[in-house]
Amino acid sequence: MRALIVEDEAVAARTLLDLLRQTAPDLRLEPPLGSVAACIERLSRQPLPDLMFMDVHLSDGLCFDILDAIPASVPIIFTTAYDQFALKAFDAFGIDYLLKPLRPERLALALSKWRQLTMAGTGPAPRPVDLAQAYFGPGQRYRERFLVATGQVLTSVPVGDIAYFHKDLMVRLVTREARGHVMSQSLDELMPMLDPARFFRANRQTIVQIDAIARVHRGFKGKLELELIAGCQLEVVVSQERAAALRDWLGA
Repeated sequence: MRALIVEDEAVAARTLLDLLRQTAPDLRLEPPLGSVAACIERLSRQPLPDLMFMDVHLSDGLCFDILDAIPASVPIIFTTAYDQFALKAFDAFGIDYLLKPLRPERLALALSKWRQLTMAGTGPAPRPVDLAQAYFGPGQRYRERFLVATGQVLTSVPVGDIAYFHKDLMVRLVTREARGHVMSQSLDELMPMLDPARFFRANRQTIVQIDAIARVHRGFKGKLELELIAGCQLEVVVSQERAAALRDWLGA
C-alpha cells in the first residue's frame, strides 16, 4: 500500500512521516508534496496512491483545489490546524479529519478505519455522516465551538458565546461581546453545522443565536425586527414570509 503526504510545512511533514513509520510500517511512503500544483502533476502523471494525507492550507492554495482539478477516488485523511473546513472535507473522499498537533493514538484510529473500509478492496466510501460523527463525536451532529483567528492568535469560541453570523463583504462570526471574526464558510455552509434549536436564519445576510435576541418588534407589512442584546448594534429584519417560522422557533 502506497501513501502520499501533501503538506507544505517541512516540520509537520517530517513529524507525520515519523508517526506513520511507527504506526503503519507496512505503508510505502512517497516523498511529501507541498503545493497544489505539484500534487496535481503527481496525480495526473503517475498511478494513484492508496491513501493520501492532506493538509488544508498549502503553499499555493487549498487542498480542495487539487480535488476539484483531479476528482480521484483516493481515500483522504485530512490533517490541519484549523477546524472550520471539516464539513467541506466531509464532501470530499475523506475518512477522517485530524487536528494538529497530531496524536499517535488518533492517527492509529484513522488508519484502522481506512483499513476496514478498504479491506479486500470492497470497502464502501464513508458517507458524510460517518465522517461527521468521527470528528464531532457519536450522536453529536452540530458544532459546539469554532476556531477563529485574530492576527496570529487562534481562539476557540463556544457556540453559546456567539451572537450572530452576518454577511456583508464577507461572513463574520460576532460574539456576545461584539467581537467580530472573519469566517471562511458561507452562511449556507454554516447552517448545517449549527443546532437549529439555537440558531435561526433570519434573512439572507444573518444567522442569529436565540440567546442574543433581547426583543422582537412588529414591523411594517408583517415583518419582524429583532432587537439584539446590549453591545450588538446590528439591525435584523425578518420578512413576512419568514415571520411565522421565527415565531414557531421562539416557541410562540
